[in-house]
Amino acid sequence: MYYSKTGNTETIANAMKDTLKANCEVGMLKIEMAKEYSNLLPHLNPRILFHVMMSRKPRTKPIIDVSPYDLVCVGTPNWFGRITPPINTFIENMTMVDGKKVIAFVSSGWGKESYADDLKKKLEKKGFKMIKKLSLILGEISESQLREIRVALA
Repeated sequence: MYYSKTGNTETIANAMKDTLKANCEVGMLKIEMAKEYSNLLPHLNPRILFHVMMSRKPRTKPIIDVSPYDLVCVGTPNWFGRITPPINTFIENMTMVDGKKVIAFVSSGWGKESYADDLKKKLEKKGFKMIKKLSLILGEISESQLREIRVALA
C-alpha cells in the first residue's frame, strides 16, 4: 500500500512487489485521495503545503481490510521532512493490525535514514510489528535493499 504523487514511490512499490511475489501472493493498493492534489507545481502547491504543515488528514478513497494479510508494506514520499497527509489518513483509519508485520518505506530526494523514522513510529504506535524500514532516493531501490527485505522475511 502506497501513496505516490509523482510516480517515484510507485516505482519502488512495484520493485518490492516483483521481489515479494517470488515467494508469496502479493496484492497492491495505491492509496488515492477523494480529491487529489493538483499536478501544477506539486512541491509548491498551497493545498499540499497547508495539509503537511497543519498535519491535516485529507479524505481518501475507501481502504481495504488488511487483516487477511500476513505482511503489509506501506510506502510514502517525504514532503518537507514529513510523511504525506494521505498516508496519515490511511494509518489512522486502519483496523485490526495488532502484531501484523510491516515494511515501511519512504521516498525522497535525499534518502536520509531519519525520513522513515516518523512512518515507523506511527505504524508501531498503531500496533504493527516493524520488519524493515527503508529511506530511499527518488524511485530507486537497490538489489541489496531488496535482498535485505527477502532476508528479513525469511
